Amino acid sequence: MCRDTDAGIEVYLLRRSSTAPGFPDAYVFPGGTVDKTDYSPQARMRLVGQWRPAEPAFTYAAIRETFEECGLLFSAEPVEHTALRQARTKMLKGDRSFSDTLIDLGVRLDARAVRYFSRWITPTVNPHRFDARFFIARAPKNQIAEADELETYDGRWVRPADILAEVERNEVQMIFPTIKHLERVGTFANVYDLLTYTETKKTIPVTPEIRPGPTYALPPHFENTW
Repeated sequence: MCRDTDAGIEVYLLRRSSTAPGFPDAYVFPGGTVDKTDYSPQARMRLVGQWRPAEPAFTYAAIRETFEECGLLFSAEPVEHTALRQARTKMLKGDRSFSDTLIDLGVRLDARAVRYFSRWITPTVNPHRFDARFFIARAPKNQIAEADELETYDGRWVRPADILAEVERNEVQMIFPTIKHLERVGTFANVYDLLTYTETKKTIPVTPEIRPGPTYALPPHFENTW
């Protein structure tokens, strides 16, 4: 999730709960797992526009998780902020599903707004395994990002260089894939250039190497190519 400022690109990060089963208290991008319903024909019908090269279910899941965790909705139709916030509150309470929420709001999802950027797979020895797709998107206009205060807290808009400096000073926790994505995003002058890059970028599945410590590193042939 990105936006332009006079100081350059900012990204939106969330701090995971201290009781989270994986990566507690770490700052991460909005995200989560793909549900069975994300593969449904009903979900596919809600997507408008081009989604390639990502599978529609991953695009739908990325949009759904972004709305759940930080309240931003990539809708094809404009939505008033108060209505959006009220609908999200009902969903987080379990009163309505995401699909119900879209029907209530009368909106479809803009698949063109989220760009498939990368795929990262954890090493087999890692206790917390994931096969994750990362997406890049410009924050929707006239919407306000807010942590859900259930799974995530302390939502922050921050320049990549600033938060990476905090990581270096051990002031915040962050996992290796998040760090590497922030390093790449931080090289772009604005969101337009970043989104334009995604149109021709190749996606190479990445599995980091584990070094003594343990620490992680990218194999040399992956650096700045993934």
